[in-house]
Amino acid sequence: MKDMNAEEKAKMQDLMIRSITADPLTVQEQKELSDWLNLEPGNRQEYDDLLTFRSLIKQEQVNAPDVDQAWGKVSQRIGAPLRSPLKISLFSGWLKYAAILVLLSTVGLLVSRNFYSGPGSKPEQTLAAVKPGSHHAELILPNGEHVKLQDQAPLNISGDQNALVARNKGNILVYATGVGQEGYHKLIVPEGAQYEIILPDKSHAWVNSGSELTYRIDFNNSAIREVKLVGEAYFKVAKDKKHPFIVKTDHMDVEAVGTAFNVIAYKGADYTETALVEGIVNVTDKQGNKQRMLAGSKIRISNKKINTLPGLEKTSLAYDDYAWKDGVFVFDNMPLEQICEQISRWYRVKIVFSNDGARKLHFTGSMQKDKPLSTVLRFISTSTNVKFEFKNSTLYITKP
Repeated sequence: MKDMNAEEKAKMQDLMIRSITADPLTVQEQKELSDWLNLEPGNRQEYDDLLTFRSLIKQEQVNAPDVDQAWGKVSQRIGAPLRSPLKISLFSGWLKYAAILVLLSTVGLLVSRNFYSGPGSKPEQTLAAVKPGSHHAELILPNGEHVKLQDQAPLNISGDQNALVARNKGNILVYATGVGQEGYHKLIVPEGAQYEIILPDKSHAWVNSGSELTYRIDFNNSAIREVKLVGEAYFKVAKDKKHPFIVKTDHMDVEAVGTAFNVIAYKGADYTETALVEGIVNVTDKQGNKQRMLAGSKIRISNKKINTLPGLEKTSLAYDDYAWKDGVFVFDNMPLEQICEQISRWYRVKIVFSNDGARKLHFTGSMQKDKPLSTVLRFISTSTNVKFEFKNSTLYITKP
């Protein structure tokens, strides 16, 4: 949607959706849509993608959590026939779940009216100005220098005697191997951002909003590959049995050799969590209790009291535990309060619940993280009875 403002873009999305649902277009609206589709190939492709998902949803079948109930609520609001469109084949891991809800997330642009604000204000226009996060970060060098890392901005990071230490390519910071440098780097990813790095041993780390990752430059020369995390990061560790990879946090240490896992360790949070996607890790709390985790599980410890790891409840892993690294919001029957923690960091907005009823609501859905905040809120409102008020850079959520 090139050279279109937020209002025009929303209008075209509205027309596309209505053209394939039970809400027919007028002659003038049909002409506007046709003119836009013929304007450039990308517009036609976007419409074709929507048709593809619609056909896929009608033809295939799968069981998905709370999907029929969500579609029932959406159908009632838009007046569409009450048949579940969310039947889709298991074509690969999380993708089937994302595709299941793409149509719902788009239909959500039409159906929600649960936005309000103070007298004389226009909440939709205000919310449209709240943009999603992007790929940027700040790197602190051993000499204290701060270096800005930006998506698609090539940059070389040099050390002593101008030796190349790392190169920023696209939205990834890639470290060189065997450069003989000493000291630590700290990667700071502010709220409203995420960034990826490849360490000297070829281990990958995706660092989420509001996080810091500290690590040695001479990573390959250390007996233990150790990083310090505050916030959230997903690690895909290069195999090296002789040199364990340890993620240290304030309340939990995670040790791996070659595996993939997500760690949540935000300061001031109620819990620290590890979700294991591949391989095996050992988790150790600050009292020295150790527990081995197997792939497909996650473990959470309270930050407010002393725990004994073997006594903690272990739960099954789900894609929503680490979908953020792929640029996707995935909420599987998740409490609205927990959803808003992610939204607050990604969109850099303060969120306040006006009453406790809204906190306890659960929501299931999935959509790309590059959408404006107004689109995400419309999506949530398709199946949760809440109202949103946005004023003074704060989002207020109320359950009537």
